Amino acid sequence: MLRDATVFEDEHLPREIVGRNSQMNEVTDALTPVEDGARAENCFLFGPSGAGKTTVARAAVRELRREVLDVPTAYVNCWKDYTRRSVLERAANDLADAAVPKNAPARDLIDTLQTGLDSPGVIILDEVDQLQDPDTLYDLHSVPGLAWICIANREVDLLARLDERVHSRVSVGYRVQFDRYTVDTVAEILERRTIQGLEPGAVERGTLERIAELVDGDARQAITALRVAARKSEREGLSTIPRRLVDDAVHDAESEVRQKTISKLNDHQRVLYECIEADGPLIQKALYANYEQAHPDPITLRALRESHLPKLEHYNLIETERGGDGKRYRLASE
Repeated sequence: MLRDATVFEDEHLPREIVGRNSQMNEVTDALTPVEDGARAENCFLFGPSGAGKTTVARAAVRELRREVLDVPTAYVNCWKDYTRRSVLERAANDLADAAVPKNAPARDLIDTLQTGLDSPGVIILDEVDQLQDPDTLYDLHSVPGLAWICIANREVDLLARLDERVHSRVSVGYRVQFDRYTVDTVAEILERRTIQGLEPGAVERGTLERIAELVDGDARQAITALRVAARKSEREGLSTIPRRLVDDAVHDAESEVRQKTISKLNDHQRVLYECIEADGPLIQKALYANYEQAHPDPITLRALRESHLPKLEHYNLIETERGGDGKRYRLASE
């Protein structure tokens, strides 16, 4: 039944982008100056998980490369490369095509970028609100000709953490907002993945619509659910996906996406999650006390409240409820 499993992977970039014409137009407009040899406009993409932000960013850069074949580009997932040095090293490698010495200081990496990038370039910073030091944006801003596409859930999670001097310099750019997909749009995305990745006749439109109804606008979860449903059907020796498997497939996909997200958490987020998992629901004061005991180098409650707890909520790992004693945190799966 599965003809091409890569179609259902997170890294797959479809030929056509469904339901995001206005967002694509804004990002491509921001990148247009590169075609005339000028620096592009910075872009900030904000919205919930699974709303197509990364797909649009990568597709816009793909379009740019069709117009300017040799434009230097880079992609950094700041959940994985979250330190200042790791971001600058990746940028120097990909944009300046430089052999970077191991443990080179950040100043040397910036110099490498400033001297090695000899034409306008673009860097995608995915999950940019995960940067350990958000002032890294200032380092990149100092590189002539370099523009960025920053991807985050909420603007406040990124820009509120910046020093005022840095904020005034790096916050200028296009703001592109993404809302959750509609049920019809998710169904259309699934139908196109079906054509590319499954055998003809493997699934009916009504089954795709049922998946779309259950995922609350999250295309990533929907695509994962379709793959899971296809695998379940194959194991039963079926040539089509029956609707009776959809609910279980969506549940399994939700668990799979959650586990992938948990595996990417930084050490502060992981400890918070584990504290809530072990002893939740917890009021904020009790959660912070548990976190302080469990983490070898704890940060302030304010820093957790402004950055790390919202991230866990955005990715549906935890949820909050208000009571007489204030906010309480619990696992979203409970």
